[in-house]
Amino acid sequence: MRKFLISVLLAGAAASPAFAQPNDDTDRQQQREERAQTREERQQARQQTREERSNNNAERQAAARPERPERQVQVPQQQQQQQFDRQARLQDRNDARDARRDSADAARQQRLDQRQQVVDQIRDNRQTRQANRDLPRVHRGGTPVVSNVPRAGTQPPPPAAVRPTAAPQWSTSWRNNSRYDWHNHRRHHRSLFHLGFYFDPFGWGYNPYQIGWRLWPSYYGSRYWINDPWQYRLPYAPPGTRWVRYYDDAILVDMWSGQVVDVIYSFFW
Repeated sequence: MRKFLISVLLAGAAASPAFAQPNDDTDRQQQREERAQTREERQQARQQTREERSNNNAERQAAARPERPERQVQVPQQQQQQQFDRQARLQDRNDARDARRDSADAARQQRLDQRQQVVDQIRDNRQTRQANRDLPRVHRGGTPVVSNVPRAGTQPPPPAAVRPTAAPQWSTSWRNNSRYDWHNHRRHHRSLFHLGFYFDPFGWGYNPYQIGWRLWPSYYGSRYWINDPWQYRLPYAPPGTRWVRYYDDAILVDMWSGQVVDVIYSFFW
């Protein structure tokens, strides 16, 4: 009996490794499956993370997309405004250049007209001197000779018609009034009294007129009027009279008879 039990125990001990081997293989297989499942789960988690990141990026891009059209609209507007400003500046430069050109043309034309006017006056003076060469002339300071035809050193006869209005009343006492201090006014406004070239309608040259002498009508035409006497600190002319310029003199003339009512010598310069 004892031998039987010992043999049985020995047989069981020999059989135990045979039974244990299959169990170890099963555990290894199970561990491999668990590791494979773990790897798969990790891959799924990574894939899910990528998808979430991709979705988040897509959402951020979708949220940012509405602003992009505004930027794309603003850039052309700015470019259009800049182009408009450049065109405006170019147009201003062209206008300024045209204005300078027109001003230069006008100044050139004015010089040509003045030159032609001087030439015409010289020609008229030559013709007048030729026509009056044999006529008696009155020297400066003498009384002008009455004549029915304009000639150098003459004055027109008094009007034959009856004067329609009363003769203007005038007094030279205004010269004592400080309000009409044209000397001081001229010292502070010299350019105002510098009128430049004087065109003599007959080309006779300068002859100082005195109060009581008569001027030929061509000397007190509208082109010689002093329209604003107060600008030169002169008293306003009474009705029927006019302040006129004669060379550098200022003469108050009776418009009906041409008689000199008042005169200021060397008033202009």
